[in-house]
Amino acid sequence: MKTPKIALNRQKMEIIGGILLLAIFVLPFLTFASSRKDIYVDGLKSGVESGTAANPYHTISEALKHANNRTDVHVAKGEYKDNIEIPKGVKIFGSGQGEVVITAKNDRKVVVSMKDNTEINKLTIQEGREGVWIKEDARVSIIKCTIKDNRKDGINIASGSTKKADAVSITDSTIKNNGRSGIFSQKRRLVLINNEVIENDSDGADFAAGTSAWIEDNKFNDNDGSGLKLNFDNSNIWTKGNDYRDNKHSGLEVNAFGGAGRIDINKSNFIENKNFGIARIARGNVSINVWEGLTVQSNTTFEMTKIGKISSIIQVR
Repeated sequence: MKTPKIALNRQKMEIIGGILLLAIFVLPFLTFASSRKDIYVDGLKSGVESGTAANPYHTISEALKHANNRTDVHVAKGEYKDNIEIPKGVKIFGSGQGEVVITAKNDRKVVVSMKDNTEINKLTIQEGREGVWIKEDARVSIIKCTIKDNRKDGINIASGSTKKADAVSITDSTIKNNGRSGIFSQKRRLVLINNEVIENDSDGADFAAGTSAWIEDNKFNDNDGSGLKLNFDNSNIWTKGNDYRDNKHSGLEVNAFGGAGRIDINKSNFIENKNFGIARIARGNVSINVWEGLTVQSNTTFEMTKIGKISSIIQVR
C-alpha cells in the first residue's frame, strides 16, 4: 500500500520544523557560548579610552573594570605600574614575550591575583610581595611569562581540587630571583612543562602533601635551597626529563611524614648539586615501606653530586 502524499508532506514539514526550532534555540546559544570580547590596553596612548584598538585603555586595571567572564585583554608593549586582580574567565595577552612588564605599584601587595578560568600569556611580572597569587580552587594557565624579583614567592598557589579539570598549568615560563621559592603550592593539581625555575633565594619549587602533578622538561637550577621540594604523603607526582643543577641543597628533596604516596623520577639529570642528587627525609616515625612509592628510573643520570646520588633515609624529629 502506498503512503499518501499528504502524509509524506506532513512528515517533511515536521522534520523541517524541528530543524528550524533547533536553529532558533540552540545555534544562538552555541554562538554566544563561544564568543569572546576583545579589550585593548596601551600605556603610551592618550585621549579617549573606550577599550578599542583605536582608543585603548591606558592601564590594565581600567581595562579589567570593563571585562566580563569572556574577555580577552590585549596589552601593548611597555611597562605598567599596577597591582591587578584578574576576574573570573578573563585572559590577558602581552604583545610579545618580554615586551609587557607589570611592576608592582605597591610592592607590599601581590602583583597579579588570578581567579578561576583565567590566563596570563607573555607577561613579565615583578617587584611585588609575591608575583602571582592563585586563588583557592582556581583553574588557571600561565604561559610564556617571566616572574622575577619579588620579595617572597614568585608564584603562590592556594589549596584546591586535585581533579584534572581544575589544574594550575605553568608552561614555557621563567621564574627567577624571587626572595623565597620560585613556586610554592598547597595541595593542588599541577602541570609544569618546559619552565626555568632558577636562582631563587629558597627552593626552586615547593609542593605540599596531597599534590597531584605532572612535571616535565623543566630546569630547577641555581636555587639557594633544593631545586624541587616534594611531600610524599598522599601525593601522586610524575616527573620526566627535568634538569636539577647547581642547587645549594639537593637537586630533589622528598619529605615523608608517614602517609603513602607515589613519586616517579624518569629521564632526569642531577648535576653538581651541593648535597645529594635526591635527598630522602623522614620527618617523624615513618615506616620504611613508605619509600617504596619513590621510583627512580634507570635512565636518570647523576653527575658530580657532592655528597651522593640518593641519600639513605635522613631521620628528622
